[in-house]
Amino acid sequence: MKIERENKELLQKIKTISRKGFNNIETINDEDIDFLTQNIKSTDKELVEKIYWAIGQIGINKPDKIEHLINYAFEDLENECPKIRENALFAIGRTGRKDITLIEDKINKIVKMNKDENARVRMAMIWACENIANNKASLFEHYIEIFEEMLNDDDEQYVKKEIPEIFRIIGKYNPELVEKSLDKLRKKLNDKNKVMRIHINGAIKVIEKGILKNIEIGNINKRNFT
Repeated sequence: MKIERENKELLQKIKTISRKGFNNIETINDEDIDFLTQNIKSTDKELVEKIYWAIGQIGINKPDKIEHLINYAFEDLENECPKIRENALFAIGRTGRKDITLIEDKINKIVKMNKDENARVRMAMIWACENIANNKASLFEHYIEIFEEMLNDDDEQYVKKEIPEIFRIIGKYNPELVEKSLDKLRKKLNDKNKVMRIHINGAIKVIEKGILKNIEIGNINKRNFT
């Protein structure tokens, strides 16, 4: 009973830190960061997964406070617990959205999670990439084919609903990188997954808009626009 009570107290403390990180970052203090640092290698899986969530909530606002913990997140992409892998990606994505320098040399470690056996982890990989692409979409120039392959992922609940969004975001900032993906995206407009169809349609519109803009300034040609 004592151990159970102590565990609940630890989880509650992490929950409080997460809320502070998201809602009132200025109240995050050294004691909070020390607590996360001391417990990030805990054998308690639930504790660790919640710590990564807290790191993400802090990282999107004050990445300098948790930059020493990001390498742990990359290490735990190989953790046997899928929820830890999922939340480690959350921490990486949120932090990378704010400070690209902390993650840009490890993009390959993120993208290779496309092969994870757990659908929620694969979705978290896409979501992390979306966050990072909002900061620097060009980092994914050499990974477009992987995203295209994920359009045919077997998972209907998580992956197929999310994968169109990475095309939309890259298309917003660097449409030339996903110009050649338009044919593959259009073919998925008839996919049985309704949410995917909606998101695909949105992605295509954003890419086409970006291509038109680039055509106007002479950056790319019309070969995949029509």
